[in-house]
Amino acid sequence: MPGTNTYTSGMNIRNVVFDVGGVLLEWNPPSVIAGLYPDPAIQAVIRQQIFEHADWLEFDRGTYSEVAAAEHFAKTSGLTVDETRTLIRVTRESLLPIADTVKLVEDLAAAGVHLYLLSNMPVSTFEYLVQRHRFFGHFKHLVISGAILLVKPEPAIYKHLVDQTGIVPGESVFIDDLLKNIIAARECGFHAIQFSDAASCRGQLRTYLPGISL
Repeated sequence: MPGTNTYTSGMNIRNVVFDVGGVLLEWNPPSVIAGLYPDPAIQAVIRQQIFEHADWLEFDRGTYSEVAAAEHFAKTSGLTVDETRTLIRVTRESLLPIADTVKLVEDLAAAGVHLYLLSNMPVSTFEYLVQRHRFFGHFKHLVISGAILLVKPEPAIYKHLVDQTGIVPGESVFIDDLLKNIIAARECGFHAIQFSDAASCRGQLRTYLPGISL
């Protein structure tokens, strides 16, 4: 059955598709906000009016450039444009590697598993990150939402990955920290693991890749 998470002897997994934020890189907006604004009331406004605002996803989609996003979120939050520029910059700089997941990627690559990336992220953030982290070189193809004007959990972004790479969803495992993205991937025919930590993810991948030492 497409999208099931249960291993069967007939399964032939060839590909693993990774999300970035919360999986490969730390993603903790509340910590970023608290580091800039000690007042809990201001922190709540910033969470609600920027990071939890529907237009943050549009920033990921590429609807807003980084310059336009700073101006837009200044209006929604009541911060100045300089403050929102700083917030976006510090948020980007806070995306630090999760060492155990990076090691998992390296082990999968060494075992010959085909690796792909599917992330909701502005192009400006991706360009910053790819210059700093060599592990991006392990991925055969990288789909960044801001470059294609599509975002998870929209089915079209999963189809884009399939169309661009030729991978078969039923031969692929998708890893993401957000349940809504996992559900969408399964509905598109992928096997999927909801990421909580690297050790658990590694254990679940052993089930999908029984012929590989992980």
